[in-house]
Amino acid sequence: MAEQAFRLATWNLQNLGREDNPAGVYEQKLDFLAGVLERIDADVVVVNEVREPEAFRDLGDRLPGLPERHLADAPTDFRRLHTGILTRLEVQARGQWYEFPAVVPGRGGEVERAKFRRPVPWLRVRTAGGEFFLVIGVHLKSDRPELESIPESEPPRRQTVLGQALAVTGRTMESAGLRCLLDEALLRRPDEALALAGDFNDGPASDGVRLVCGVEAGLAESAEGQRLALVSATAGLPAGQEFSYQGWDRRQQLDHILVSQLLAGRVARAGIENHLLTDGPPRDRGSRPVGYPRSDHAPVWVDFGPGGAG
Repeated sequence: MAEQAFRLATWNLQNLGREDNPAGVYEQKLDFLAGVLERIDADVVVVNEVREPEAFRDLGDRLPGLPERHLADAPTDFRRLHTGILTRLEVQARGQWYEFPAVVPGRGGEVERAKFRRPVPWLRVRTAGGEFFLVIGVHLKSDRPELESIPESEPPRRQTVLGQALAVTGRTMESAGLRCLLDEALLRRPDEALALAGDFNDGPASDGVRLVCGVEAGLAESAEGQRLALVSATAGLPAGQEFSYQGWDRRQQLDHILVSQLLAGRVARAGIENHLLTDGPPRDRGSRPVGYPRSDHAPVWVDFGPGGAG
């Protein structure tokens, strides 16, 4: 089996859909997004914040070079945001993860099944050389306080504090549950490479991302733990160039491509197209652009060489 070079990318499209964009702006946004993705020319692309299946279809129609498309279901009890995957590679299997194992404080330590805030799509693809690997798309909870879950009878400040705690706790639980599912996938097919990509709404040094990577709290101390650990494919980017989001008076790397050990040694080149953010609309705590025909996130991409490249 020949190991082939390929490119993987991820991009949060920022509310791609007619619901958030007037007709003219929607078409501009589609043209802009498709133009950038054509230039990046990845073999597999994970996209976040698709507002409806029709918008995913419209984007795909502008990208005929990525004919295989897989859109996860929308949440049933949260804001309707889909995660999708587009690829030119042969698809062997597809599915999505709806639930993850979790332990809820105060319930006796029993392991339960909790729902991902947004279903997690996955594709098993095969390169032209016959190599199989698993691509998983993810969009974890943001740090926006979950005010909708707090009784309106509470004072505004308390609503914010308790809502913030829910957001942080929810993302951490999703991160831990995702790590458990990744363990299962890697142990089930130890000879198959795995890549996890999307908007984690957290930085590379955060507890959540470190949990997903399997390096938090001694998870990588054993030989098996090291084999199951994931590696950030963009870790080698120069300081100051690694941000994928610009807003709320700061720059952050929220979008990541994490890869298993079988792919880690094949990272040949990586980039974040954050030059696209430098002329975006002003973002502060009191304003959010409506109908913005671009995105407030930057695409992240990684080139994987044949075996031994890096």
